[in-house]
Amino acid sequence: MVVKVRGGVMSTDGSTNNVTAIEIDMRDALRTRKSRSPDVSRDAGNDYSGLVTGISIRSIQEIDHLIEGLQGLRHKLDSDGDRLHHDIVQHAAFSQSIVDLTKIVSDGMASVSKSGGV
Repeated sequence: MVVKVRGGVMSTDGSTNNVTAIEIDMRDALRTRKSRSPDVSRDAGNDYSGLVTGISIRSIQEIDHLIEGLQGLRHKLDSDGDRLHHDIVQHAAFSQSIVDLTKIVSDGMASVSKSGGV
């Protein structure tokens, strides 16, 4: 069972979940507006509309920031992948040259032993 408490949600096991950033933003914005406008006769529809617009703008800005971060990570992954591919190709070429050199040395040793030098 989940019980709503001030500042979060408490489950029956006693743990409290943190309030999301959007909920905190909304509460702060409501408190700020209440303290600034003691005039109750003001149109509440416009007040809440401005509040929702402000929160929406902040949410969109945070989403844009997250997208930019993910694009940066993707660029890093692409460049790291290209670098790793280049390193693997270079290592494979080096390994093949070692195999070729070993074969040359082995063939040279075989021809020396056939000629009776060793």
